[in-house]
Amino acid sequence: MDRDKIACKCNHVTYGDIVDAVEAGAKTFADVQEKTNCARGCGKCQEFIEVMVRNVQLFPEDYE
Repeated sequence: MDRDKIACKCNHVTYGDIVDAVEAGAKTFADVQEKTNCARGCGKCQEFIEVMVRNVQLFPEDYE
């Protein structure tokens, strides 16, 4: 995984930011949004980030 790849263009939130938020205890999209400010612009990334949050929780080894 490229930690520097942008997941939320509006707020420049990276894949790494999302993984770090989950590893720091975020359990839901809303938790990640609170920690990273993702999807507060256009919102186009919300569905993708919801799936990513779930996948980071289920398959953490894929996001190391």
